[in-house]
Amino acid sequence: MIDHVADDPGLPFGAAVRAEFTRIRTHPGDTVAVVALNGVMMTVIWFLLPRSWFFTFTGPSGYALALAGWMYSDVTASNILAADPDRVLELIGDPASLRTVLRAKEAVLWMLVAPLCMVVAIACGVAEQDWQYTALVVIAVAVVPIGALAVTGLVGVFFPYHQQPLLWRWRQRRRFGPVVLRWSILTIAPYLVYPAVACAIMAVPLALWWLVDGIDRTQRLPTAASAVCLVVTAALSALCWVWANRYAIAWIERHSVALREYLSDRERG
Repeated sequence: MIDHVADDPGLPFGAAVRAEFTRIRTHPGDTVAVVALNGVMMTVIWFLLPRSWFFTFTGPSGYALALAGWMYSDVTASNILAADPDRVLELIGDPASLRTVLRAKEAVLWMLVAPLCMVVAIACGVAEQDWQYTALVVIAVAVVPIGALAVTGLVGVFFPYHQQPLLWRWRQRRRFGPVVLRWSILTIAPYLVYPAVACAIMAVPLALWWLVDGIDRTQRLPTAASAVCLVVTAALSALCWVWANRYAIAWIERHSVALREYLSDRERG
């Protein structure tokens, strides 16, 4: 199925999504297991350690925001090229199809994470009884990631790394720079890049929130202001998504020779 799709120069988006789901079912440890582990780790930290050490928003809705951030910041999902090297190598000379594949990978991760986080956000809203704020949280976990995922994926475009077992890296530890240090930095980077991008996308809507809310802190954010915040968030996220995907393809085309050499040699680390 995946080979057939990769050879199709007219690669439709639906076919790319189905191929990505097929890859995930075949290798669940690459994405599903890591996303689930991130969610479990975040939940343990949330309930067992002081929240202020790790999280900015510590109220009920903050849990939904933190859960989305940790699950979307999946290191294998941000390693968007080297996690699927054979497919990428086949499509490097077909930018239109490669763009479709990158978008499909982002869409599939969104479909795995967003519905769960939206349900959690609504459940937290029941506890807080502040539905306008809850609506913003739902949008934050559903819309912001569309742009933030694409921008975070640039880390894996610029600096791909092969998914090698830890035992292999231990045996190759004498090649500390490319095999251990580079890999260590790139596995941590998404947890820093994704929140930064998400916060940047939300900066203008949050500024509007505080500006309006500061006029009279005894009242909830008016419906009109809520709508403006949501529209601005969606627009900024969409712009980030368009820009990041276009830039990724342009960068791949400019560095196609070096990228082919790297993706073809798993011993590069």
